[in-house]
Amino acid sequence: MAAPAYTTDLTTIVDYDGTSGTAAEPSTGWVAGRSPANNDTDFPIQSSTHASLTMNTTGKAGLLTTGSTFTWTSGHYLFGWITWLAPGAIDSQANGGLAMLCGSSTSNYKVFYVGGSTWGKYPYGGWQNFAVDPTLTYDELFGTVSAYYVVGCGANVLTAVSKGNPLGNDAFRYGRGTLRVANGNVTDGYATFTGMATANDATAARWGLFEAIPGSYKFKGLMYLGYAAATEFTDQNKNIIVDDMIYVNSDFNRIEFHNTSSVIDWTNISITSLSTVSPGQLEMIDDCTFDDVGGVFVDMDTFIYLSGYTGTGRTWRRCGQITQGGATITDCIVENSTAAVAILSDNISLITGTSFTSDGTGHAIRIRPTGAGPFSFTSVDLTYSGYASSDGSTGNECILIDPVTASADVTLSISSGATPTIMEAAGYTGTFTLVLSTYDFTITGLELNTEVTIVTAGTETVLHHTENASVSDGSGKYKVVYTHSGGGSVDVLIHHIDYQPDISNSYGLTLPSANSSTKVAMFPDLNYDNP
Repeated sequence: MAAPAYTTDLTTIVDYDGTSGTAAEPSTGWVAGRSPANNDTDFPIQSSTHASLTMNTTGKAGLLTTGSTFTWTSGHYLFGWITWLAPGAIDSQANGGLAMLCGSSTSNYKVFYVGGSTWGKYPYGGWQNFAVDPTLTYDELFGTVSAYYVVGCGANVLTAVSKGNPLGNDAFRYGRGTLRVANGNVTDGYATFTGMATANDATAARWGLFEAIPGSYKFKGLMYLGYAAATEFTDQNKNIIVDDMIYVNSDFNRIEFHNTSSVIDWTNISITSLSTVSPGQLEMIDDCTFDDVGGVFVDMDTFIYLSGYTGTGRTWRRCGQITQGGATITDCIVENSTAAVAILSDNISLITGTSFTSDGTGHAIRIRPTGAGPFSFTSVDLTYSGYASSDGSTGNECILIDPVTASADVTLSISSGATPTIMEAAGYTGTFTLVLSTYDFTITGLELNTEVTIVTAGTETVLHHTENASVSDGSGKYKVVYTHSGGGSVDVLIHHIDYQPDISNSYGLTLPSANSSTKVAMFPDLNYDNP
């Protein structure tokens, strides 16, 4: 492999430098500026020239520039830089404080309310790169729009600004919004997030896809690792924010892994999404090597892995469904999944040492292997919190049994960890068997503070002892639980000073390899005198 390469699919419509274009006010609609728009060099974000507008009155004012013509492609977006230099003077986002304008002429354009005093960087202000799918529902329409090569911005101003040109826009581009990463190696340097940001933030570039911000990076669009060639991508201890765009589709923000020869090595990479419209998806398109150690994904969308993924110590918090795809998941945390199933699993045996916490809805794991079966899996050190406490069909049981072949038999052996509650999917006709390595023998009907001793049958070898029973059995009495490995024969000795001795004892009980229980009867000792 060669040195890392970072490129984009974006095509420039106008940048006021190499791609010429002269800004003008719209001929109708957002015309409150009432002064000529300018191409100037006072405060560009990209290269050396930008467009600006005086705003010494109130109302809605705009800039539009006719750029290079092109044919619109479905699934693409407009990307444009917009700023307003008097933050306290604009209206809220809902009222069009900042807007992206786009159309086919200065009198035929759409308006999208992309920001304002309640959205984006405001009330602090500064350049922002906004992405818009112009085919989505607009906020305002003037004339008839047949293309999107006339682009610009607008501001809804509450207080007139007497000095300067506070409204500005700079480079406008269109495309899927892909930041492409290829190559990288130990000799020439690995591909990194820092390298991505350096390429993105170059003055001549300013793609708006992966910006370096204090202590973090801001990401939007499609991150394509392994474009046209495999990549060796290694990075650690980075925080990434998924930008909050309004007029995009749910799959706008994505991270994709391509080329089976790619090697991705992430250590403590954390990604937090600010977007509710497109929270951010991650998918291994090709089965490359992806080692993922530590880090937290927060408020993201779906994750699709393949067998080349190894996740160790990774946390998914308030994220969508994780598709295992043969991946190995070890010592991880899955908290409050927003999906009906936190992990869609084809091999639960490869998920070990992992804890699941429910917000009260949804399963932790959906066991869904392909093929005719029968299938046999082992659960190792999995724990569950907040899920249904008994088997059923509430939709909040720990595990949903749902093989692709509905008649396939499934056996799940619990080697260690918690015993999950189970729901069998509607239409499942196979036989599900839960094999426990430990089982609970529950004794109910006890009086408060009863002493219970369990010994190996016919001996004095103590297996379990409770000095004072104090846990309610739910029916007004108390219970004791003895956990065992199954198959043993025991004597149960019950003693309470106020109740007849030995009458409640049980001898020679054979404990099954399953959870079991017994209810005892205790009778007051009428001969006992306790003054």
